[in-house]
Amino acid sequence: MSAEDRLRYEINKCRNCEACKDLLNFSCVVFPEMFRTVDEERETGKKITTDQLRHLVELCNFCAACPCLDIRAAIMEAKTGYMDRYGLPFRIRAIEDVERIGKLGGAIPQLTNSLLRTPVARGLLENTVGIHRDRKMPGFPKENFPEWIKKRKKNIKTGTKEKKKVAYFAGCTARYFFPDVAKAVVEVFERNGIEVYYPEQQCCGMPSLLEGDRKLTLEFARFNVARLAEAVEEGYDIVCSCPSCGYMIKNVLKAGTFYYSSEYRNLEKTEDGFVKIPFDDVILYSWYGHGATMTVPHFLLEGMLRDEGYFSSINPEKRLMVAENTYDLGEYLRKLHMGGELDTRLGSLSVRMVYYPPCHLREQRIGRPYHYLMSLIPGISVEAISGDYCCGNAG
Repeated sequence: MSAEDRLRYEINKCRNCEACKDLLNFSCVVFPEMFRTVDEERETGKKITTDQLRHLVELCNFCAACPCLDIRAAIMEAKTGYMDRYGLPFRIRAIEDVERIGKLGGAIPQLTNSLLRTPVARGLLENTVGIHRDRKMPGFPKENFPEWIKKRKKNIKTGTKEKKKVAYFAGCTARYFFPDVAKAVVEVFERNGIEVYYPEQQCCGMPSLLEGDRKLTLEFARFNVARLAEAVEEGYDIVCSCPSCGYMIKNVLKAGTFYYSSEYRNLEKTEDGFVKIPFDDVILYSWYGHGATMTVPHFLLEGMLRDEGYFSSINPEKRLMVAENTYDLGEYLRKLHMGGELDTRLGSLSVRMVYYPPCHLREQRIGRPYHYLMSLIPGISVEAISGDYCCGNAG
């Protein structure tokens, strides 16, 4: 199916429903433009063009505010189709691999930072890759997180079964731009007597997924799934401090229908003819919690559903195993506290704060763990801001 046909199929469903028309009128840039385009087609009789459809998918930053999973999947598939057809422009190809940027720019951080502060360099960035010259840019640290980990010489699997063990997926921005965040995560776990292991890892794949670069996204996913699955098999919980990385690994990797594939059914089929599948339904998930699954008779799935997921070429058993054992940092710390295992000897801070959860944290369906955790700090007053508006930063 072409990118246009896939989009038109979903748009036709949306135009006959319109339940989201008012709901997403202000929190999404795609839906208002889609309904405007649809209304224009109805009024003028002129068919929606390929350029208009392509413009629609380029507006989407995958904030995941839309309640219908099908439209998200259609947009990602269309982006991939357009990328395969037209290729990625240089401005996207240059910045989609955040890890590569971090390594190159961080090779000589002082020089890179000095250059990026010059008007000439800022103008060049604006003209080549579209980053506005007045955009506040993160600097490259003198020492990134992987370098810090290597110097510590503590990144060793102990094989112990006596205490909790965490495999930390730090994410590109924490590894190469904000290493203090990743260092703090390690220090918090160590203070609580938890073994922290930093497995070999690449970008989670979210940036390249958003641009339709399927080849690079799958390359990242295969690499990460193999390493993370190995850690899970050795008794480690996977913890992400970046909401987008967590959403990618916990939700996107297992999204679609990969667990209905013949490969997965054969892997998970039990002796009594049942198959284990994960809960994707919001209500069921809220009832049964993280990593919840249910069993369904094998014959109900046989021949009815196909594996059409974006990541169907990657081992489904390992993908599900990784997803089921991945936690957001706040989710994990809250779980420790609720079990009486979190060190709460915290200093006092006389601060009034407001907190707005990012889109990709909301989509993990774990509530507001950071609001919960901040409320444990003596002296802090935290007000949670409600709403589903995306900040515009894609995650």
